[in-house]
Amino acid sequence: MKDIYIVEAVRTGIARAGKRSWFTHLRADDMSALVMNEAIRRAGLEDKKEMIDDVIWGGTALMKDMGSNIGRYAGIVAGLPHSVPGCTVDRLCSSGLQSLAFAVASINMGWSDLILAGGAQHMTHIPMGTMSEPNPRLSEFTDPQMVSMGYTAEMVARKYGITRQEQDEMAVESHAKAHEATVKGLFKDEILPIEADVPQEDGSTKKMIVDRDQGIRPESTMETLAKLEPVFIKDEKGTVTAGNSSQTNDAAACLIVASKKICKKLGLQPKMRLVEFAVVGVDPAYMGIGPAVAIPKVLKKARMKKEDIGLWEVNEAFASQAVYCTKELGIRHHKMLNPQGSGISLGHPLGCTGARIATTIMHEMPYYGVKYAVESMCVGHGQGAAAIWEWVGK
Repeated sequence: MKDIYIVEAVRTGIARAGKRSWFTHLRADDMSALVMNEAIRRAGLEDKKEMIDDVIWGGTALMKDMGSNIGRYAGIVAGLPHSVPGCTVDRLCSSGLQSLAFAVASINMGWSDLILAGGAQHMTHIPMGTMSEPNPRLSEFTDPQMVSMGYTAEMVARKYGITRQEQDEMAVESHAKAHEATVKGLFKDEILPIEADVPQEDGSTKKMIVDRDQGIRPESTMETLAKLEPVFIKDEKGTVTAGNSSQTNDAAACLIVASKKICKKLGLQPKMRLVEFAVVGVDPAYMGIGPAVAIPKVLKKARMKKEDIGLWEVNEAFASQAVYCTKELGIRHHKMLNPQGSGISLGHPLGCTGARIATTIMHEMPYYGVKYAVESMCVGHGQGAAAIWEWVGK
């Protein structure tokens, strides 16, 4: 593979979807345009926008302000020259990572040199399941209840014996890590502060600079989480609750992917490179096990071992599946597993998550002195994705 680099990465804060979302009054395409322009500004490309070859943008539930090919639409709203095309990628939870993989592949083939890649999701405007019409013949091929990600989380917990205590412990850890990272200012460089009209309890709005993530709950304890009832399967075996599941969110993230040639020509500073990428399919009823299959595959493709990896970012779609996958991989208590929190605390804005994690990794690796990092997530309808990133910056 050619020398291809991530030269810049930035994200919004992650708002918690709902009536009180900090981004209730901000459209998905506007969020996307803001991070596109900030990435361009940070890379010093404001007067070189015409050299951008493409925009590849992740997203799912592609309707309303997520629709009309948001990758193209957001590029126009960002003020990119009309000569810069754009497309949208939907691989559900890994859409943002898939956009990066497609960008690297395009440059590797010689089709492009400079690409904006990332993703967005506005789950306040478009809640999960909106306009979804599962095929009535689904039961001929799989468990039809697999369309509910929460149901699959319960199925993973039951099949692999993941206890409620293990799930709640991961949730408490996630919030504690994310809170500590926020207090230390570790997200400051990766988050673009955005002025937003934030809904208030009395129905009014108040202007606020959103420069942090809304869903972090440092007050979470084993005792408070133990009071929550199961949400998806409400029987005596139910273990998956709102407290040990990821949130629904509103956010966007953008990364600049560039060839070695264009880096030299424009004076861009390489930060990290994609070593290897893999996607896998698994039984849709046990969707959450995806990382436990995808990570060994990507390590094998890269001819690397677990011991070569200094940092693990395994998205917490649900604690049940994240606990299972990290136990299966032997990294459950690795000191660099989701060191700044993950989906349970930071959030899981589907189409953005893969790009958000890559953005966080780009800022984490130099801070922790890590050379190789793995990014992975389970993917709805029975898939998994994984990528290996290498730090190449100064």
